[in-house]
Amino acid sequence: MDKKINQKKEKNIKENKKFKMLNPKTDIVFQMLFSSVNPEITKGLISSMIDEKITSIELDLNKQLIKNTVDDKIEILDLRAKINNSIECEIEMQMLYANNFIPRLLYYWSKIYSQQLKEGHHYDELNKAICIAIINEKIPNLKELQAHTKWQIREEKTHTKILTDKLEIHIIEIPKAIKEYRNNKGNEVLQWMMFLNEPESMEVEEIMKENKEIEQAKITLRELSEEEENQRIAELREKHILDIQDIYETGIERGRIEGEKMGKKEEKINITKKLLDMNVTIEKIVEITGLTKEEIEKIKKEK
Repeated sequence: MDKKINQKKEKNIKENKKFKMLNPKTDIVFQMLFSSVNPEITKGLISSMIDEKITSIELDLNKQLIKNTVDDKIEILDLRAKINNSIECEIEMQMLYANNFIPRLLYYWSKIYSQQLKEGHHYDELNKAICIAIINEKIPNLKELQAHTKWQIREEKTHTKILTDKLEIHIIEIPKAIKEYRNNKGNEVLQWMMFLNEPESMEVEEIMKENKEIEQAKITLRELSEEEENQRIAELREKHILDIQDIYETGIERGRIEGEKMGKKEEKINITKKLLDMNVTIEKIVEITGLTKEEIEKIKKEK
């Protein structure tokens, strides 16, 4: 009965209104979708990734996901869930890779782990904390690894002994997942990545026949896409992401050109500050500006 209702609902949406399907890889759309009134969607996504049987999931719907201001800026917070009444889980969707990706991920994990401890409580009351990061680009230092990697603290020599199960970080690279799916179509993590990458593809239609959470996710995404306000917010966010990408991709080249023309130390310092803000490495800044590593590190400390 539920299947017939869903099919009818999807058919009515198609017939009654033409709209652009929102891109679920855009972080704001991702959060709209997985913080929806149907927690089974999020449960399906998370359960495909972690080695835990999920009996209950509680989404943190009190977080301010969207904040519109007079200049149409959007403030984004990550998606938070509590699993099985104890495990803290945070999920983020990233379109772009930046040099601070891994340090920021570790910082996020440390926050969701440490924030559990209230005044007067004991350390043994801290529960497991899981960070899940889905990224739409390949990560340079993970080239030889599979699309979905799980990270914990292991003993250096044996690589088998895990210090604690309280720390768990998952990273999923969508470009790799799309390639791996061809030879592993039954993998649910890869199925979800196929959905996020192109929800209206024929391959996703096939996946939906077996994966009911993805079927429901697509229906919910269609409903979200019908709302003009959601379209406006998504467009603003996508424009912002494209602007960041343009700044990052062209910033190094622009800096090199400007650096060649500049002779004044003050101008080189200004360029260095801008490049540091874009998380360009110190080695690359040395190459662009001609400043020494010590000079750049001093500027970084003074910022």
